[in-house]
Amino acid sequence: MANNPLTILVVGPDADATRPVETGLAAAAGRDRIALLHGVADLPARVAALAPDAVVAVLETSDAATLDGVFQLARSAACAVVLFADRAPPGAAARAAEAGVAAFVLDGLHPARVRPILETALARFAAFETLKRERDEARSQLADRKLIERAKGILMQQKSLTEEAAYTALRKAAMKQGRRVAEIAQSVITAAQIEL
Repeated sequence: MANNPLTILVVGPDADATRPVETGLAAAAGRDRIALLHGVADLPARVAALAPDAVVAVLETSDAATLDGVFQLARSAACAVVLFADRAPPGAAARAAEAGVAAFVLDGLHPARVRPILETALARFAAFETLKRERDEARSQLADRKLIERAKGILMQQKSLTEEAAYTALRKAAMKQGRRVAEIAQSVITAAQIEL
């Protein structure tokens, strides 16, 4: 993380609000690319165009609409989101965590703290993305296993095969067609449904 240059979008209502973050990032930025956005109205478009590693948002007044915009960005999982706010309504911290905001700091914006908070947020975001990817892979594998089990059952019933022979038939068909076993299993299930 420290060796790779980062693209960081700093968002705030005006230059005075974003200056402490710029100062904190400039000290150790080196090769990092820092972009500024004053106002959150264009945040989704700017994030899409810039594809930053992180968005650091500075909010002086945490009104519901502004917070929702930042939370929506965090939910999209496009990048790590760090939020500094002077004040926040009750429940905002819980909503931030639920949305996936990597760091939410109230009344604590000091230039010297910006870089360590950002680095922690980036590490947390990367860890969370790894967990989500592993979860999705596990779900996909489970769904594939269910398809294969169902297709084996159909083949066992229709062709009077043993479980091992049914799986071997699925695997051979997959190799022959250059497809995944789960895809062949889905074809078997679909064909059985058409016959009914």
